[in-house]
Amino acid sequence: MRRHAAAGLLAAEWTGDTTEAEVVDLDEEQYRRGAVTPKLYGTLRVPAAGRKLSGRKAGSSGTAPGSAESIAREVVARMAPGVTYILGPGATTAAVGRRLGLATTLLGVDVVRDGELVAADVAEEGLLPLAEGAVVVLSAIGGQGFVLGRGNQQISPRVLRRTQDLLVLATQQKLAALHGRPLLLDTGDQDTDQRLSGHVRVITGYRESTIYRMENA
Repeated sequence: MRRHAAAGLLAAEWTGDTTEAEVVDLDEEQYRRGAVTPKLYGTLRVPAAGRKLSGRKAGSSGTAPGSAESIAREVVARMAPGVTYILGPGATTAAVGRRLGLATTLLGVDVVRDGELVAADVAEEGLLPLAEGAVVVLSAIGGQGFVLGRGNQQISPRVLRRTQDLLVLATQQKLAALHGRPLLLDTGDQDTDQRLSGHVRVITGYRESTIYRMENA
């Protein structure tokens, strides 16, 4: 009954604005083998109504607060000349590609530099020669909180050892849905997971960020 009431309030408050959300489900084949592995199937548009879909808010960006578009605006504003950026899969990182006017992939790993697409849908071997001094841009999987190790295995410990920084993106809705649970790392290499663990700055919108805990799964 409370769900029906929340749906009614959402419909009553909706202004017509929408934002992009990820469609994530379990990989059924892996689940039958006892492994809980979320899989990104694509994206869809959902109502951009904050009160029933998101948690905390901070500031205003001119686009829907906490939306992928707002986050993308901040990421692009932070991009430095001559620096290589590795964009992981997901709707939020795809919004970064759109902001740059590039045809990046939704489910693959892409590499950009100086506003140009260097490589699209790159495997680990292709990333290795491009990763030196690069910044890895990753979004958390909604509901699960995985930042590395689920759907982006191309960004391996070997690749990560060559990069200079990790930029974590998450909408306010995603962080609120974790209910205080940490963001998760599962690269398959304990030393890498430990090195990246700790409190990290998460970009949640244009000129909006928060400090959030990330740890080994």
